[in-house]
Amino acid sequence: MTAILHAMLGKGLGGLEQVFLDYQPILEAYAAEREGKATGVVRVGGKVAVQQTGRVPPLATMPAYTDWDPVTVGAARKIVAATAPDLILSHGQRPARLMAKVAPPKTVLAICVHKPAFDVETTRTHYVCVGRHLAELAMERGVPAERVHFVPNAVKPPAVLAAPFRDGICAPRIVAAGRLHPKKGFDVLIAALALLRDQGQGFECEIAGEGDERAKLEGLIAQHGLGDRVRLVGWRDAPAFLATGDVFAFPSYQEGFPLVLLEAMAAGLPVAASAIPGPMEMIGEGVDGTLVPPGDPAALATALAGLIAAPEKSAALGAAARAKVLEDYGPESLKRRLDAVLDQMLGRA
Repeated sequence: MTAILHAMLGKGLGGLEQVFLDYQPILEAYAAEREGKATGVVRVGGKVAVQQTGRVPPLATMPAYTDWDPVTVGAARKIVAATAPDLILSHGQRPARLMAKVAPPKTVLAICVHKPAFDVETTRTHYVCVGRHLAELAMERGVPAERVHFVPNAVKPPAVLAAPFRDGICAPRIVAAGRLHPKKGFDVLIAALALLRDQGQGFECEIAGEGDERAKLEGLIAQHGLGDRVRLVGWRDAPAFLATGDVFAFPSYQEGFPLVLLEAMAAGLPVAASAIPGPMEMIGEGVDGTLVPPGDPAALATALAGLIAAPEKSAALGAAARAKVLEDYGPESLKRRLDAVLDQMLGRA
């Protein structure tokens, strides 16, 4: 009999939250096959809790004020007592710190690492890393190799595919998506688009997402005189939005194993992405995408111009990217990898 507690206390609905939702049915099936149960727990009032209202089985909820206040710690202790987990798998630092405080000594602890900033505990905790660079970083920081596991993110094949450059009449459409945050590099994209415009290249661009950088980015669009070509369109259904594009731009400064980049590749879009850990694991330069130095508007403009200027070659890059994602990063691959890691962490390999 296997009991798993699966914790995620984010309040939004971004990549970390989606990975939690991708893991939960896999954990439920794994536990059920061993006559047990996997309980998912999320922040009360958070977007995941609201979105998943009516889910069967339901997700548990708890407050998440801090990782030390008595109300939050007490709620965590109550959930652990009720579920008696053999394994607690947390996404993010807050649930990991909370659960470490209240977990029984024999409970296996694990944290899913989504970004380079994470706590390190070298005696007990397993690290499930979404990128190879994160796994290497965990070992560099002293985590024993036998407690470091690589499980790349995955996406479902989209129902609607992009058809890049099939419409020879309209201006090329550049799409980008993500939280409007400094690390996402959308200021670099806007500067690159201004260079493209100055070179006489026709295009339109939509950036999907929300965040604290909206006002700054709107100011940059106005400053560069791009208001007639570049729009911030808020959150969109990712597959439907991506399917409208000809080229996907991903100018981020820091990533784990970005879901939206996987989604763009799965849609068959040619991509121009920052050459940073994460994307560099996902993209083969000139094989299924193109990579550019982060923070370099001129290089990004050159890459985008190159994709636009060679539509047949770019469409072939998009097709190769889609094939890679379907083969290596689909739901079946995620289940196989995560099941194997669960066996290892629970000593059943």
